[in-house]
Amino acid sequence: MGSSFGIACRDCDYDKSFKIGIGMMYSPYHLRDFDSEIALLPYLIRSKKSIAHIKELLADENAVIADDYGHEIYRCNKCGEFYERFYIRIEYDGGSYEVLYKCPKCKVKLNQLLSDDINEDDGREEESINIDKYPCPKCGKHSLYEGGLMMLWD
Repeated sequence: MGSSFGIACRDCDYDKSFKIGIGMMYSPYHLRDFDSEIALLPYLIRSKKSIAHIKELLADENAVIADDYGHEIYRCNKCGEFYERFYIRIEYDGGSYEVLYKCPKCKVKLNQLLSDDINEDDGREEESINIDKYPCPKCGKHSLYEGGLMMLWD
């Protein structure tokens, strides 16, 4: 089950909400469906080139979808804006493939996966991201905090 996560700024009106994790329909079986009317992965990843590459790896390289896929929070290293994107890693003999995303504003790669900063409590994910180390994308001050309504989604 997925959850929501919000980021807000104490010094300006910056406020953004994200979905993180996965829902019930996010099984590897459903992620391998590329051609039906309700295909999930083409909806989650808008790049036709990435979808074609994933489809090719799964068909031709006997690849598998790694277990750690799901909605994650990325940050642009240039403008500092935060984005929700679907993280997926495809593993095959000789390597792996991860979808790379670009910032819609700056056109640079979004290569900072914020789930690496998730705080853990007794070995369990607490769904709390160490957000205070990042400056606000709008005002530039280090005044971000977890804000918004936390909810579970499926």
